[in-house]
Amino acid sequence: MKINYKFLIFSLILTLFSTSSLLAQRKSRVVQKADKAFAAEMYFEAAELYNKGYKKTKNKAIKAEILFQQAECYRLFGKFKKAANFYKKAIKSKYDNGNAIAILRYAEMLMVNGSYEKALEQYKKYSKKAPTDTKAEKGIKSCQFAINWEANPTRYVISKSDVLSSPNSDFSPAFGNRDYTKIYFISSRKGSSNNKIDERTGEFFTDIYSSSLNKKGKWSNPKAELEPINTENHEGTLCLNQNGTTMFFTTCQSENKKELGCDISISQLKGKLWGSLNKLEIKVDSNTTLGHPTISSDEKHVIFSADMKGGYGGKDLWMVTKVARGQWSEPANLGPAINTDGDEMFPFLHEDRSLYFSSNGHIGMGGLDIYKSDLNEENGIYVSAINLKSPINSSADDFGMIVERKNERGYFTSNRRYFTDTEGIVNKSNGSDNIYIFELPPLVLTLQGVITDTKTGAVVTGASVKLVGDDDSALEVTTDNTGSYNFELTPLTSYEIVVSREGYLNNKVSETTVGIEVNTDLIKDINIDPIKREIILPRIEYDFAMWNLRPQSIFDLDLLVITLNENPNITIELNSHTDFRGTDLQNNNLSQKRANACINYLITKGISADRLVANGKGESQPYVITEEDSKNSKRGWSLKGKVFKEGNILSESFINKLKVKFRDIAHQYNRRTSFKVLSENYVPSVVEEK
Repeated sequence: MKINYKFLIFSLILTLFSTSSLLAQRKSRVVQKADKAFAAEMYFEAAELYNKGYKKTKNKAIKAEILFQQAECYRLFGKFKKAANFYKKAIKSKYDNGNAIAILRYAEMLMVNGSYEKALEQYKKYSKKAPTDTKAEKGIKSCQFAINWEANPTRYVISKSDVLSSPNSDFSPAFGNRDYTKIYFISSRKGSSNNKIDERTGEFFTDIYSSSLNKKGKWSNPKAELEPINTENHEGTLCLNQNGTTMFFTTCQSENKKELGCDISISQLKGKLWGSLNKLEIKVDSNTTLGHPTISSDEKHVIFSADMKGGYGGKDLWMVTKVARGQWSEPANLGPAINTDGDEMFPFLHEDRSLYFSSNGHIGMGGLDIYKSDLNEENGIYVSAINLKSPINSSADDFGMIVERKNERGYFTSNRRYFTDTEGIVNKSNGSDNIYIFELPPLVLTLQGVITDTKTGAVVTGASVKLVGDDDSALEVTTDNTGSYNFELTPLTSYEIVVSREGYLNNKVSETTVGIEVNTDLIKDINIDPIKREIILPRIEYDFAMWNLRPQSIFDLDLLVITLNENPNITIELNSHTDFRGTDLQNNNLSQKRANACINYLITKGISADRLVANGKGESQPYVITEEDSKNSKRGWSLKGKVFKEGNILSESFINKLKVKFRDIAHQYNRRTSFKVLSENYVPSVVEEK
């Protein structure tokens, strides 16, 4: 991470880990000079001085401290591999200083370099050394999540913008107008208005550049903005209103190699040139440095980053609201869902008021990660920072995302060393801050299946398959000669699939795309029941000489209600039976009461009486044992002992030959109700409302 560019708006206050005055006195002049350069944030120069001082130092404690300080320098100007190497050396040299900071930094650098398994080990070591530090727990969780996110990337596709990127740092793109044909960004490329090297980073001072999209859809070669936008100092992260006529950007002042703080400046476009600068007047302490502005589409709110009183630690995101022309409210902290004890920076306010920002304080993949948060419209508070995961985020720094109004498409910055492009090819990058293009392609969701006959298992051709969504969509197809159907589905939608075919009962099943985030082919094979057959309801049974419905019978009749509602054009006949005990007259009356009991229940559930026919068969039709009966044991007895075989007719003569213990079983089989379809042409009668 090029710290002086990403954290450009801030004078970094780093607490140097104290050594004893005796050690300080024993340091060579070169090392003391390195310490001063480090304190002045001239990390590039300090690293060179520490290297020289190390070679001339013999004291082991001082040598260990120098190794740690070298690691700090490399970390702070973006040489992460070197930083990790020097933290490792410092640890081996017993640099501890009582707080195991070298182990924590080593874990962070391993993570930034993508070595998640090794980083996990170091975070666990640090956790033992500093059990109360939440950074250990966050680091452990971050490594675990990062391993998973890297193995299961989202659908975003990214590509590097070669036109907007250079060998130096190029970052923080901003849309220049509402049709996205102009873009601004920050760069430390050669040609800076200062034209000098910043001794803290070894690169040129940063300026604001712009590029325009030509008729062929290609970006022009970037050009640096003129005065008063660019100066000899650093110009930082910016944003524009939707018309591209007002620019808010970070301006930093320095003198004698010292940072004097940063502010947010405003410039209005005058013809083709930018006008004089005005300061964004915000009520903050005089020594507060701030920057990274983003403005809402209605230009009533500005969100920015600052390290000031009332925050959660590090750099937080704050918001001010326009109260009059040129006047803004006092800054309001965006709260703990957004801000952490780390750094939150590079905000971007989308037109839908969602907020994109970067942070190294939330669970992430290493360095700065990009997050999204939605606004709770009821209380005006941003909630739950959502990590955008891989491939948007990586083990390196990822920040400065901007997103178009109507599409999941835009730009962001990353200093990753490798990226997978739209063709799936892994490309090497230079490890500097570069500008990337991203796009979220449409989620491809399909549904397919085969319709088959429940009884025979044969495919059913010519069946109508209707797809009805809770988004009011409705589609219908007919199964082909393989019994197959297929649909394209919409994300975040629940569907009912209704299958119908002449000669079959309708069948309805459900499916949903809610919660599906990757391209998915859903399979839903559906069976439909032939209509021309008697359907036995074996659990609609009765006690001896009784016609009242058992609880299980009510449950099965409720299933029948569903079938009748799904097939509104059928009429059915219910046939109830008794065992042979009692006279014929008694049994005929009893069976009719059993059929009527079923009919009456169905009517109470809304089934029209003219769709139902009740027949009491008495004992005239003994039950015939089926293959299914001969295999099951659900009634609490075994039918595998060949007492009852497929095809057995449970007549009076058959039952009387059974042992007494099996006769009640046979009688229970005979006490039953079944139904069959009489017609498929039922038309409900129309009753006019009075």
